[in-house]
Amino acid sequence: MKKESIIIKIGGKASSDRSSLENLLGEVSRLAERHRLILVHGGGAEVSRITELFGLKPVFRDGIRMTSPAEMEIVDMVLAGKVNKYLVRVLNRYCNAVGLSGSDGRVFEGESLRDDENPETHTGRVTSVNISFLNLLMDAGFLPVLASTSMDSTGMPLNINADEVAFAVAMALPASVLLFLSDIPGIIRQGVTLKVVNKLDDIERYIDEKTITGGMIPKVKSSLDALNRGVDKVIIGQYSHPGDLEKLLSGQRGTIIRREAENEN
Repeated sequence: MKKESIIIKIGGKASSDRSSLENLLGEVSRLAERHRLILVHGGGAEVSRITELFGLKPVFRDGIRMTSPAEMEIVDMVLAGKVNKYLVRVLNRYCNAVGLSGSDGRVFEGESLRDDENPETHTGRVTSVNISFLNLLMDAGFLPVLASTSMDSTGMPLNINADEVAFAVAMALPASVLLFLSDIPGIIRQGVTLKVVNKLDDIERYIDEKTITGGMIPKVKSSLDALNRGVDKVIIGQYSHPGDLEKLLSGQRGTIIRREAENEN
C-alpha cells in the first residue's frame, strides 16, 4: 500500500525559535517513517536581517518581496544555504534528509514577476514542478527539504514565495495533506478557531465579514484551488508545544479546509 503524501510548510515562531524548531523537526522525522513527506521553507525574516547588514533596503509590494539583483545573492545564500542546511543537519540526526532549492534537478522552475515598476526583479512565480525527481527521492527513503529559491528557463535565479512553492508541489503530487505552520492558530471566528471549513459559500462569507483578512485571503483561495486539483485537505495552524504536529494532522488543533463532499454533517 502506497504511503500517504504530506507537504509541510514551516514558518512563524516554529521556524525561528531554535528549541521549538528542533522539537518540530524531531516530530517531522518520526512522521516521515510512516508517510512520504516533503518539507518546504522560506526564511524571509533572516533574509531581511542580513540584507540590512549589507546596507540594502528590502522593498515589498502587496506583502511580496521585490528582490533586486543584489538582494538575490543574499536570498540564495540565506535560504538555499544557511537555513536549508541547518534544517537538513537537524533532520539527519533522525532520518535521511536531502536539502534542495528549486534549481536542483529542476525540482520547480518559475518566471519573473517583472513589470514596468520592477523591471529587474528576481521575485518569481512557479511555472513547473519536476514531480518525478521528488518521487524518486521519497521512494528511495529520503525526506526532501525545499528552499524556495529557483530559476527561470534561462537560468536566471528567482526568489519565490514559500507558500506558493508548497501549493505547487502539493498539487503536482497531488498530496493527501498540505500543512501550513505559522503563528496563527487557524481561521478564527468570533474568538473561536474553526475546526473545519468545507463550503465555498462559507469562505466567501468569512472574507466578506473580515473573519479571513490580509495574507490569509490568498492562502485560503489557493487552498480551494489545491482541493480542486487533487489535494485532499489543507491544514492551517500553529506549532507551539511538543506533540502539536500530530494534533494538527488529526484535527485536534488548527483549521482543516477540505472538499465539501467530505462534510460529516
